[in-house]
Amino acid sequence: MGDYLDMISLAGLAPEDRFPAWRAIMRKKTADAKTFEIYCWNQEAEWLDHVLPYGAYKDAAWDNGKVVTGQVTEEFIHMLITLPKPENSALYDKMTPFFSIFFDNGFSSEHYGTELFVWMDEP
Repeated sequence: MGDYLDMISLAGLAPEDRFPAWRAIMRKKTADAKTFEIYCWNQEAEWLDHVLPYGAYKDAAWDNGKVVTGQVTEEFIHMLITLPKPENSALYDKMTPFFSIFFDNGFSSEHYGTELFVWMDEP
């Protein structure tokens, strides 16, 4: 991981272009990732069940949610990038049903994919 955190913004794209861009970024960022952590709120049990075949619960000090961790495999990548775009809500233009996704390569997709971050070696 680098020393500098940078945000990748989809906000400047047309709404119909954001989800394809999110998928393309996820495809690229999973290429050199070895492990993942996915965070879901407790009430998102359906999505926890969806990701559990690819990992296991991790002990986490988060009373309102759970964390699933596992290996980034071809099967996991396929599951992640072929999920349909979630229905939009009043608060988020969701790209993914998972609240946060972290990879060991320093990349993260947070707040349902509305914020993307990457650690870099140079600003």
